[in-house]
Amino acid sequence: MIPKNIRSALEHQDLPALHEIRELVEHIIEERAKPPREEDLPANREVLKVKTSGSMTFRLERVSCGKNCKGCPHGPYWYGYWREAGKTRSKYIGKNLKQ
Repeated sequence: MIPKNIRSALEHQDLPALHEIRELVEHIIEERAKPPREEDLPANREVLKVKTSGSMTFRLERVSCGKNCKGCPHGPYWYGYWREAGKTRSKYIGKNLKQ
């Protein structure tokens, strides 16, 4: 649902401005639909497997806990990565990737 203040602002725009807004929205949609670039993902982890689904990249990683731990690296664990508002975001998935 489009917030009322945005809808109101759009209704007051002339046709050229609306075309420019449409181009901007299409660009934002295209960017968000892309999976993260490899260079935007953490480089300090041992990656065992990579899967991509739509705009998400899933990586099976071994991770260091940073505590001078004798058991490091830990895992492997699945992490999901996606792009949001120009930044790469991540989420811990767990030992198993459910599909």
